[in-house]
Amino acid sequence: MTTRSGPRTTREAERARRAARILDVAGELLVAWGYTKITMEDVARRADVGKGTVYLHFPTKEALFSTVLVRIQIEVGTHLIERFREDPAAILPSSIAREVHLAQERWPILRALLTSDTTTLGSMITAVSEERGDLIKGRARVMLSYTELLRSHGLLRDERTAEQQNYVFVSSVLGSLATRPLLELQSYPVPDFATRADILAETVHRALEAPASPEALLAARDEILPLFDALMATARDVLPEYLPPTG
Repeated sequence: MTTRSGPRTTREAERARRAARILDVAGELLVAWGYTKITMEDVARRADVGKGTVYLHFPTKEALFSTVLVRIQIEVGTHLIERFREDPAAILPSSIAREVHLAQERWPILRALLTSDTTTLGSMITAVSEERGDLIKGRARVMLSYTELLRSHGLLRDERTAEQQNYVFVSSVLGSLATRPLLELQSYPVPDFATRADILAETVHRALEAPASPEALLAARDEILPLFDALMATARDVLPEYLPPTG
């Protein structure tokens, strides 16, 4: 006799696989076309499903692409946390800046977002804010708390406030990503990818960081890990709404 749980589990697994496929396709189109040019019909066609199936999983384009961004945030955030656990010095802004820069190669969606024109990036931020404003605000709070913790352990210079240091960090990372295509259009020489990552890390280090003892790095790491773990847990709580577990 077939139990009710068997078929239900099979259906849920198939639904999850189909939702994951739709998310994969949405990410591929985001890389290829940019957010503003994509329609739900495009996603359905590329995923080889009906448009109604896409809407069954994701009721709006904003819901779909905010989930794409949540998923990439989880992947990149998990990678950073693993680096923190491997090496306490990885918590420093210069190290995070390098990792985010290098992550473009591993996650093309991240590169598409961070190096896209301001219209595309602005549209994506607006979409995520409308759907997942709690995550956007939570990430900002975590970054400020992260900066304040580094300051409390003497790992950052104290000439500027934590808010100003946050600005220096974020603008340095985003600026390094956005300027390459602009410079190439104007025939400026641009260093290779790895060199750009090193230059960014050195710039952030010189602008923000104080000499770091192993003891201070360990102590700060132990306080910073729960901050990032909690942020990732909040992001993971979003996924089951649209992407049920497969097992």
